Amino acid sequence: MITPAPTATTDSWLELPDGRTFWLMGRCTIGRSPDNDLVLEVPELSRQHAMIARDGGNFLLSDLHSRNGTYLNGTAVTRPAHLRDGDEIRFGTTTLRFRRKRSGFGPAEAAAVGATTQAIDQIHESVCWLLLVDVVGSATLTEKLGSEAALRQLQGWITALRPLIEKNGGQINGYVGDAVLAYWVENKVKPQQVITALQAIEAWRPRSKLPFRLVSHYGSVLFSRSENGQEITGTAVNVVFRSEKIARGFGAQAMISEAGMTTLGLTGQCESYGRSSIDGMREYYIFHALPAAWTPAPPVA
Repeated sequence: MITPAPTATTDSWLELPDGRTFWLMGRCTIGRSPDNDLVLEVPELSRQHAMIARDGGNFLLSDLHSRNGTYLNGTAVTRPAHLRDGDEIRFGTTTLRFRRKRSGFGPAEAAAVGATTQAIDQIHESVCWLLLVDVVGSATLTEKLGSEAALRQLQGWITALRPLIEKNGGQINGYVGDAVLAYWVENKVKPQQVITALQAIEAWRPRSKLPFRLVSHYGSVLFSRSENGQEITGTAVNVVFRSEKIARGFGAQAMISEAGMTTLGLTGQCESYGRSSIDGMREYYIFHALPAAWTPAPPVA
């Protein structure tokens, strides 16, 4: 498999089933033949199976008259199809996920997304644990290393962080600049899976090549889809984004809301940072540090 080195303009990639990341450039052919840009040794694939090509600011997926077909979110691709963040691309039994950085996502954008997507797809609501992991000092890193070298650092960081979330039942909603937003739907996972993910991320922290800040919250989330892919909105999403700024004020590397702490059964194990207001909200929220020592210590992936 040929994995291109990311350039300063790289903003989209494929997540492979084995945990690797393939960064997309202008054009990428996929198949079994070694002359493809992305070589997948999968029996169901044709020698030249599919192609992903940049179309302005987007990417198009095309099937190259393959023997077994190409499927996008379960539907056969019969003509070039635009890819959205989080889309699943399937070749036989092999599934890849298309990802791209979003230009921005915060409380204001969340409110706008909720308004625009309601007419596109039905919105459903679920109670979730939320997690925001944000690189600290990315602007300084870019100034120090240059944009391409900084981007390679971010690529490695994302590749290492992703399995710590997904192998423990979490779903990554999106990548926003140098931050990752993930969630666990309450009725689909056990609280211990969320705890194990938090443990694994904290155990990995000393080995991470980039410093990062982590905030976690629990609450009701609205799910919908738009031209950008899956969107999650609601008060709980706004809280977790705004809590990152509060964590900076507390000098906290890892912080969890009281709602998150109690629903995970961590009451009595977490030191309190105190109560804080959140811009634009009437309620006050209480925040805590994660437990100083996890028992037992999880293995680092």
